[in-house]
Amino acid sequence: NVQKKIPLPDQKENTDSVAKDKTSFSYDLKNPTHSWVLPSELVEVSGNTWIDKNHLILIEDLNPSLYYVKFDAKTATLEKTVPFVETEKDKVDIEAVTIVDNVVYALWSNGALFQITDWQNKSGVEKIKTGLSKDNNTEGLCYDPVTKLLLIACKDNPGTGEDSAKAVYSFNMEKSQLSEKPFMVIHPKDFKSITGDDLSFNPSAIAVHPITHDIYMLTTRDNKGMAVFTHDGVLKSYQSIDKELMEQPEGICFNPQGKLIISSEGKKGDPGNLFEFDPK
Repeated sequence: NVQKKIPLPDQKENTDSVAKDKTSFSYDLKNPTHSWVLPSELVEVSGNTWIDKNHLILIEDLNPSLYYVKFDAKTATLEKTVPFVETEKDKVDIEAVTIVDNVVYALWSNGALFQITDWQNKSGVEKIKTGLSKDNNTEGLCYDPVTKLLLIACKDNPGTGEDSAKAVYSFNMEKSQLSEKPFMVIHPKDFKSITGDDLSFNPSAIAVHPITHDIYMLTTRDNKGMAVFTHDGVLKSYQSIDKELMEQPEGICFNPQGKLIISSEGKKGDPGNLFEFDPK
């Protein structure tokens, strides 16, 4: 079966309107279904991706390694650590991770992607320049099953000349090519009809819902919350996150049935936490 591709949105059309329809999937971010304290290696956990019903791959800001973690009803256990790059830099900043056909992609905040094939054994690692830079502060990464491209969310400079805007770009893995125009652009005014105010939104994570194909993004700098957009970039909802529950939410993914999984940094040097939310 050939999957019909949805055209990339015209960025001029997705900034002034808010979707009126509501997704059948909604999540109460105040009441996780399950939560786990992560292994001690994952204090500054910054990203996660779903592997199977018992495992995730997680990453940590300061260490360029993949952490293969097993989850049961009560505990999270580190089963394997896979370093994927050696660096002499004092400051490492690995911000996001995703998996596509058993190939793992990890994102550095300076725009570089690391492609890790046969990731269980780290048999092949390729560093890919995306064209984005540390000025963009790339913090979000996910696979989009609709376009079959990677989506990269920029926390800072959107590359559009609009200081207050934030942007998401698409990246073609086969061509190793970044889209010339953003996949979507986010403006503070987009939130006014939902929150009543312009909202400073600084993407720290991005994921595409496996069923609705809505785009979910976290923000953590000035506001802690989760925004939901249609696949063509129209804002549907925004929900605040309680800092007492999630100190620094920076990782988001879904399982194939639509369970939402958020990872958050630990408090005061404690290990991070993972939260699972069933759809209402």
